[in-house]
This record gives sequence, structure tokens and C-alpha cells, in this order.
Amino acid sequence: MMAKKEKYFKLFPHSDLKEVLPNIFVVTGSMKIFGLFQYSRTMTILRDGEVLALVNPVRVNDRVLNEIQKLGKIKHLLKIGQLHNVDVPFYMDKFSPDLWVNKDDPSIGDYQPKAYFDDYDEIPILNCKVKTIVDSKIKESFLVTPANGGCLHSCDAFVNMGVDSNHNWLTAKLSKFLPDPTYIGPNWIKMAKPPEAFMKAVLNYDFENFIPAHGQPIIGGAKDKIAPYLNNYF
Repeated sequence: MMAKKEKYFKLFPHSDLKEVLPNIFVVTGSMKIFGLFQYSRTMTILRDGEVLALVNPVRVNDRVLNEIQKLGKIKHLLKIGQLHNVDVPFYMDKFSPDLWVNKDDPSIGDYQPKAYFDDYDEIPILNCKVKTIVDSKIKESFLVTPANGGCLHSCDAFVNMGVDSNHNWLTAKLSKFLPDPTYIGPNWIKMAKPPEAFMKAVLNYDFENFIPAHGQPIIGGAKDKIAPYLNNYF
């Protein structure tokens, strides 16, 4: 008998819910492509009063999903990168949140956006600053929440690549060929070819902390680490 096809993308192993800063929580999950390369991906949950916003959505098991729901109501889904789309349907169908995307995002299917990041410098979630990297072949935005010295939230443009527990042996071996550290997504920038000025625009914001969609968060001293790397990169 043919196996029943799952409506949603496969559930991969992930961590427990963790509060890394006041009102900012993460779940570190994983992804596998081509059945070979397993690597980390992180969902961030922003809590603003009783309202939650999911950044870089990652499907989680029922236990962790219940823990997230205890924090507040899932009201917003912030899809800041075009390439992170597989778990959008799960959250859109289950919670019907307001969907925030970049204009001309080809990967949202029939879901109707509530708003476009391109139209905003600030969005009404934790006074979150937003900057869209335009004139890029793969458009992306980054966010900065100002509390706690500022926290940069990114998808594929800015990462913190390195070997971690969510990598399988093959990905861990290949990661050793990357520069240490790697704060710009190597595959993304090759495909996107963004203007240098828009990448360096991140340095116009104050952020002590950094939570990427790939790699471990940096809590404290994040801008001091990223700024020289970014300037030397270009």
C-alpha cells in the first residue's frame, strides 16, 4: 500500500524552547537536503505583550508548540528570507497569522501577505527596525529589536556558520573548509549578488546580540565581531 503523503514538510529534530533575551526565544532545529547534508536552522519567537511573532518559521513537535502557545498568541509570521518557506504552510494553516514578506517573494503560494517589509523602516512588534536588501537576486530583510542593547535577526544573508550539534558528519566535515568565522551566508551571497552598500547597511544599527537562522546566537559583543569581518569581506 502506498504511504499517505504528508500535507506539511517533514518534522526534523529540534531543541527545546529557550529564552535567550527578555521576550526573545529560540528553537534550534535542523534541515536535510538531498538526503545528505544536515545543517542547523533556527526559529526565533518575539513576544510583545500577549502577541507572538515567529521569525524564520521551523515546524516543531506538539510539546514545544504547546510551550510556545503558553507564551501568547501567534499573531505574526515574519518571513524575512525567500528561501525559508517549507514550514510556512504549517503555521499559516494552523494559526492564520498575519504574514509579513518581501515584495515579489515567489515562495508564498496562495497565502496572502498582510504587509511587505519593503514598505517599512519599523514594524509594530517590539519597536522592531527593518531593512530590506533590495537590488538583490534573492531579496531578504533583516530586523533589529532595540531592547537589550539591540538584537540583529537575519535569515540567510547574515549567519554564524560553524560546526554544531545539528550538523551531520558530512556537513561538519565540509564546514571546516569555511573561513572561521563566517558571518555572511556563502551560498546566499553567491546566488543573490547584493550590493555592498546594502550589506554594510546593517552596521548603521546598534546591536549587541545576533540571532541568525543558521548557526548559534551571539549574545553580547555581536556588532564588534561582525563589523570588521564585514568590512574586510568587501
